[in-house]
Amino acid sequence: MPTFAKELMLRELVKTLESKNYIFFARHQGLSAADFVELRRKLEKATNRTLVVKNTITRLAFKQLGVDGVNGVIKGSMLLAVAERDPQVVSKILVEFAKGKESFQLDGAYLEGNLFPAQYLKSLAELPSREVLIASVLGRLNAPIGGFVSALGQLIRSLAVVLDQIQKAKVN
Repeated sequence: MPTFAKELMLRELVKTLESKNYIFFARHQGLSAADFVELRRKLEKATNRTLVVKNTITRLAFKQLGVDGVNGVIKGSMLLAVAERDPQVVSKILVEFAKGKESFQLDGAYLEGNLFPAQYLKSLAELPSREVLIASVLGRLNAPIGGFVSALGQLIRSLAVVLDQIQKAKVN
């Protein structure tokens, strides 16, 4: 039977996780306090919360949320990074931080109802941000319109040159 404190932690964790689309799992066994503070500072701009929770409580929280399959991801000293938007930004931060740190390993992520392995996070981190993708799409949508406007401008200039030549021919 869980203690009252554990029950409160479980309720708080369920409340934190239930409305979030993106939850990242990482192991931080042996990570220094300075590195941990650095990671939290980097993540605070991109995530809603960064949590270190007991594995049993984490498993119970996901069970209450109706999410299966997280048991293979939850092992060792777990860090949960919880976000509502921009999963590629969080992935980039975690992947960059993990480089050269053997004591920090990415284990996977729960993204919009699906569980993904750590390799997917590395692929996600390589994607451009949402803003860059939107700008790229808008630029490509704008290109045909720009070409059409340029062609119309060329026609108008040609018509003006022809009319000018006709006027000069009539004057002479």
